[in-house]
Amino acid sequence: MPQTNPRPQNGANESLLDRAIDKFKPQPGPPPKPAAPSAKGNRAWEESVEQHHVAPGLTVHDVGLSVFGETCSLHDRPGSNEPIGAARQRVAHAMINDAELSHRTGKPRNAVHPPVQPSENVLRSPDERAAYESSLRAAREGYLSGHDPTNGATHFNMRPRPDRSNWKFPNGTSEGLTMSTHSGPYDNSLPNRNAPAHTTWLNTYFPDANDKKIRRKR
Repeated sequence: MPQTNPRPQNGANESLLDRAIDKFKPQPGPPPKPAAPSAKGNRAWEESVEQHHVAPGLTVHDVGLSVFGETCSLHDRPGSNEPIGAARQRVAHAMINDAELSHRTGKPRNAVHPPVQPSENVLRSPDERAAYESSLRAAREGYLSGHDPTNGATHFNMRPRPDRSNWKFPNGTSEGLTMSTHSGPYDNSLPNRNAPAHTTWLNTYFPDANDKKIRRKR
């Protein structure tokens, strides 16, 4: 006669017990993520991006060098609303936007620091090297990004106070330029005529009606 509710064999008992215990054992985590490629390994790709022209006669690398020339003396400090690297990207966007507007309208480009390659001696300084790499990265990301955080700004300046008023300057309009973005404050290790204080804010501004006029192409 067949048995009902047969008693499991010892092996089956152990298997059920093992499975019950396994539920309370620490479970293995997900496999580790693959390491990101090193910056050195990406340099060939970065250099290829930097050779692209944002407008005739102006490469992404040129933009990065100008960003470096303008901002190499600025450093992060506590209380800033964003890192200097983010502010550099806004400056890069403003330079790129201005070059594109100049190409469309024939207006002269805004004056910025010339795109001068720093010497190897300069780049031996850790601070200078960090600012240089940050500036080139800002230009690459500004060129490749599908989002412009300045919404079309074409001008920028450095101010010694958190002033959000319009920027008025000789030969400009009476209304001045409307601010787009406001970054800072940053430590300025090299005060000069354009950034006269040791504490500096970095702003971008929209073009005015005069900037947008169509001129005869040169």
